[in-house]
Amino acid sequence: MVELHESILDNLDEVIHLVNRDMKILFVNKAIEKLSKGKIKKDEMVGKNLYDIFPFLKDTGVDKEYERVFSTGEPLKTEERTEYHGSKIYTVTSKIPIKDGGGKVTQVITIMRDITDLKKVEETLKELADEYSKIVELAQEGICIDDENEKMIFVNDAFAKIVGYEKSELYGKSIFDLVGENGKNILESQTKKRRAGKSSRYEITVYRKDGTPRVLLISATPLIVDGKYAGSISVNLDITERKRMEETIKLEREQLLSIFEGIDEPVYVADPETYEILYVNEVMKKSFGKDIVGKKCYEVFQKLDAPCDFCTNEKILGKNFGNTMYGNGRIR
Repeated sequence: MVELHESILDNLDEVIHLVNRDMKILFVNKAIEKLSKGKIKKDEMVGKNLYDIFPFLKDTGVDKEYERVFSTGEPLKTEERTEYHGSKIYTVTSKIPIKDGGGKVTQVITIMRDITDLKKVEETLKELADEYSKIVELAQEGICIDDENEKMIFVNDAFAKIVGYEKSELYGKSIFDLVGENGKNILESQTKKRRAGKSSRYEITVYRKDGTPRVLLISATPLIVDGKYAGSISVNLDITERKRMEETIKLEREQLLSIFEGIDEPVYVADPETYEILYVNEVMKKSFGKDIVGKKCYEVFQKLDAPCDFCTNEKILGKNFGNTMYGNGRIR
């Protein structure tokens, strides 16, 4: 059973080791060999003092962290940057106490995850943001860069203004925190596209810090660093007022068409420049059929090959533009 457990632990990506109160290493898995790039073998560590193998740990305060866990019995999670044989290694470490029957901490198991690649990506993205920060700060559109976990790592002033937050409040915040449930479904779908290397354009409703909604038109593209998906950059245009205007125009159009449908006389609307029939009411449809929309008015109503000689379009588009015109045209 012990061999089975060791086999399982050896196949994990995280470095796992167990020490007693004397900091003697009781167990370590094979992941340490990968993290140290083969400079350390797991079998060479067991039975030795942790600080004899890694003396620099005392210089970085790791010894104090172990003392804290042994004395308090509380787990501890930290993030470190270590210089090891000329290389920078970034890790997230959890130190978990193991207690005896009397509640005394006798051992500490350490789980260490290598996040070096992630940190390199973050640094690259930050350098990218710094390089273009002067340009994007002048942009009227909101610019947002998020990492592979959808956490915002850069926003310009325009984006912060749109969502009603200070820029500092947005850093580290998930883009999912700015939308409702329906918006989360949209973002999940869009994130899949970004991870597949695809750019896209879409509309979504976000909520400002005070809870008021804003409709954004977003153009987003993936960021690829060293061949890996590292996040995305998006241009965010606030189209809230435009959407409201569109809704108002739509409502007014529906009301106007409702009035036309209630008139017992034939009514049609045609493009004054192209003569194309855009709308006919039910009375008109009964007389000329339902398929006349899109056809030329002079062809349908006058059976002509050219505009009528009594057509008022030139007058309407001229100095009388915007005024009501009356004519005596005949429908054949």
